[in-house]
Amino acid sequence: MFNTIAMLRLIFGSYSVRYCAPQAMVHITTGTMGVLLPSTNPCTVIVPGLTINSEAIMQAIDTEKCTCMIASPTLCRNILAHPNRHKYDLSSLQYLSITGTSMQPEFLSMLETELGVGRVGQEYGMTEIGNFLTCNLDVDHDDDRRHTSIGRCLPHMEIKIVDNNGTVVPIGAEGEIWARGYSIMSCYDNDRERTAEMITDDRWLRTGDLARMDDDGYLFFVGRKKEMIIRGSTNIYPMEIERVILEHPSVADVQVFSIPDPLIDEAVCAFVKLKPEMKCEVDELKMFLSDKLTPYKIPEHIRFVDDFTRNVMGKVAKYKLAEEMIHILKSS
Repeated sequence: MFNTIAMLRLIFGSYSVRYCAPQAMVHITTGTMGVLLPSTNPCTVIVPGLTINSEAIMQAIDTEKCTCMIASPTLCRNILAHPNRHKYDLSSLQYLSITGTSMQPEFLSMLETELGVGRVGQEYGMTEIGNFLTCNLDVDHDDDRRHTSIGRCLPHMEIKIVDNNGTVVPIGAEGEIWARGYSIMSCYDNDRERTAEMITDDRWLRTGDLARMDDDGYLFFVGRKKEMIIRGSTNIYPMEIERVILEHPSVADVQVFSIPDPLIDEAVCAFVKLKPEMKCEVDELKMFLSDKLTPYKIPEHIRFVDDFTRNVMGKVAKYKLAEEMIHILKSS
C-alpha cells in the first residue's frame, strides 16, 4: 500500500491538487486514487455523483476548479457532444488522463483544444495490477509519443512483450503484455483455476492485451487478445476499424466485434452511435470506409444504436453485443 501511495505521488504530483473522481467507487481509479491521494500530499478529491453523469462532472470541474481527472473515452466523447458543454469552464484541468483503451492521437489533441485542458495523456493498468503499469507523463510536449503511446513501465514494476509461448518478442513486434511487481494481485479469491490461467509460476501476470514496445521502452497498444477477430487465416484488430469509423463526421462512438460465420470463421460487425442531430446510412458508411480499410476489414453487419450494452462497471460487454447482433439478424 505504501508503494502505491508513493507511486501516485510520483505520477501525478502537483496535478492532483484538486482531483475529480468521475467513476463509481468500485472502479480502481476512484476507489484507489480517491482514497489514497490525500495521504500523499494535501489535496481535495471531488466525487461529482454516485453514477457517471456528464453534466454533473462538468459542473463539478467548473465549480470546484478541478486540476486533474482520470476518465474513460466514452465519458470524454459524451462531454464533447454534450449540448450544455459551453456553459461550463473546464480550463482548470491541468491534466486529463484517458484509461480503458488507447485512443487515436487526433482525439486526444481535440480534447486539449476543445476543452482547454493543459495536457491529455494515457495510462495503462487493470484491476488485477492494483495500480497503473505505464504512464506517458514523462514524454516531451513536442514528442509524437505524447499522444500515440500508453507510456513506459513505472518504477518497481516489470513489463515484457511475449508471443503465444511466453517468449519475449523483438523490439517493435506485437505480443501480449506480461507484468510483474509489488502491486500485482496474489490470486482470485477461491478460484485457483482462473488464477493459474492469469499468473505464471514465476508471478508474471498475463494481461490479455497486445502491444508493441519501441527502443525507449514506450508501449503502443494494439488491442485485446480475446477481442481479436479471425477471418479465414487473417487476424483483425477491432480497434483499428473503430479508429477509422470514428473519422466519419457523423459518428460519436463505435464498437466493433465479431459473430460466428460457418464460411469465414468470424464476421466483422459494428454497432455505431451517431452524434446528436446527425444522420448516416449503412451504405454511406461502408462507402466512407472503402478507401480507408481493406475490404475484409469493413464490417459486414452494421447497425445504428442509441448506446451500447454495458456491465456493472460501465464497460462495454462485447460478447453481449455479439448476442444482440445475432438476435437482430435472425429476426430480420
